[in-house]
Amino acid sequence: MFLVKAALGKIPLDTLVRGASLVNVLTGEIQPADIGVYAGKIVCVESPGSVPPRQAAQVIEAREKLAVPGLIDVHMHIESSLVTPARFAEAVLLHGTTTVAEDPHELANVLGLEGIRLMWAASAGLPLKVCFLVPTCVPSALGLETSGGEIGPLEAQEMLAWERVVGLAEVMDFLAVIGGEERIIGILEAGRKAGVVIEGHNPLLRGRELNAYLAAGIDSDHTFMEPEYMLEKLRLGVTVEMQERTMTPEVISALRQLPSDPDVLLVTDDVAPDRLNEKGHLDQVLRRAVELGMKPVEALRSATVKPARRLRLHDRGAIAPGKAADIVLVDSLESFAVDTVLVDGQVVVRGGKLSWCPGPEETLWGARGSVRLPPLCQADFQLRAPILEGEIQVRVIVSDPHTTATEEGRAILQVREGIVQLADDLAWIAVFERYGRSVVLSPPSSRRGQGVVRGLGLQAGAVATTYAHDTHNLVVIGRDPADMAMAANALIRVGGGLVVVRGQEVLALVELPIGGIMAMEPVSQMSEALRRFEAAAGTLGMHPPHLLMRLASFTLPVASGLRITDRGLVNARSRQLVDLFL
Repeated sequence: MFLVKAALGKIPLDTLVRGASLVNVLTGEIQPADIGVYAGKIVCVESPGSVPPRQAAQVIEAREKLAVPGLIDVHMHIESSLVTPARFAEAVLLHGTTTVAEDPHELANVLGLEGIRLMWAASAGLPLKVCFLVPTCVPSALGLETSGGEIGPLEAQEMLAWERVVGLAEVMDFLAVIGGEERIIGILEAGRKAGVVIEGHNPLLRGRELNAYLAAGIDSDHTFMEPEYMLEKLRLGVTVEMQERTMTPEVISALRQLPSDPDVLLVTDDVAPDRLNEKGHLDQVLRRAVELGMKPVEALRSATVKPARRLRLHDRGAIAPGKAADIVLVDSLESFAVDTVLVDGQVVVRGGKLSWCPGPEETLWGARGSVRLPPLCQADFQLRAPILEGEIQVRVIVSDPHTTATEEGRAILQVREGIVQLADDLAWIAVFERYGRSVVLSPPSSRRGQGVVRGLGLQAGAVATTYAHDTHNLVVIGRDPADMAMAANALIRVGGGLVVVRGQEVLALVELPIGGIMAMEPVSQMSEALRRFEAAAGTLGMHPPHLLMRLASFTLPVASGLRITDRGLVNARSRQLVDLFL
């Protein structure tokens, strides 16, 4: 009743946002409005100067700034920003994001259900509203990689009963769905019984295979988006979730030519800390959509009311009575420069500056110590051939110079005293299982996959990372086995991270002690650390865009092309291990 009384003007409002230009995502109109807030809810939206005047404990003068709903991101991974939930909130609130649907499959691959519990607890009570999606592919492909934890039907059922859990996360192993693999079918059945949304990931499926995948109840996709692929999916009822990197003028043009408003959302997926610090979050995706020709109000709808409806969060996504008072004041939809942010009626950003400060984050301390490897030596990085002398043909991971895509190539290499010799345009790549779950070898070592990569430009030294999709095993790439060993041991000592080594000297080190994939420092500090890492890698000849994401994607067996895990080379299309030597 107090909300009703506040709406009627019988009791004072908590907050009155006065003199705004309201962007109405329900009708597409922009209208002058005063917005009243009580107990965290919007209770009235009316023309300025209404009589009698409203009484309020706090008045925010909008001065005709645009009032828009808080942005909602339905597909993302906090861990990809290399920071904890509180530090992530600290960064994205400044950009108008007020709700996210977190898929914690990164930390789940490190620690299983316990890792998800830690992320869930660490995200509670933040001004950023963090909902959760149950990871469906941990590990991403059974039998092809070793993760630190596994999520099956029983774990999914448990999570679906938690507060703030709103669906199943991206189902990446589409071949397992089509083939009726027991684990994924059980997880899907749990999601269908719970009546939640089921997120998809299907870059390669067309025709009958796509129909079969969708028939399992999976009805979204955020991957590769050429116009013909996108239109086929939209016509079959798929909710298309566009990342910045998948948007092109041709894609936006195809959308605008459709006779009705399609189910298209804007999402971020993975955002590295440097990009988050310099470009923004979902606001940057919105800006890019507008630049490419999407109507500004339609772009805003795709980042507010549409994702709210997708996640069945009917209490948000629009500025209207009864909705949560998640309100953002911006100068324009084209620039989307954020001035003020309210979450549940509380001001968290004022004048473009954060007015909330995260507290201690002891919750995630339990995710430390996940790199359980003995020290490695130069011999661990030498590739032994099945012959003693001569030439041998090998499969090569060919890295696309502009994207994370790979394909299979071939090379003929020299063998001396049983050791393969490297050609000038190639680099070694090795993946070590870091959780202590694989069979111990002799001499003592975790299981490792070894291969050869082309296209990174590496001329000397080595780089290493424990942030590597999705199992986050230790990945080392280099030209010099001694430098590769030093890089690996540097990360083993600090509990995970990123490192560049040349001539037995550490040129850059980014420590990620939380699960080997996150740190507790602010996004700005992690952005600078990542910049130093990329600059150091540049001195070795590596200058590809989005370097971290390229390095992290070599180990994803549910992507495309030729990949590598701790179990060896993987043909990602057929989901089969293949021999290095031909």
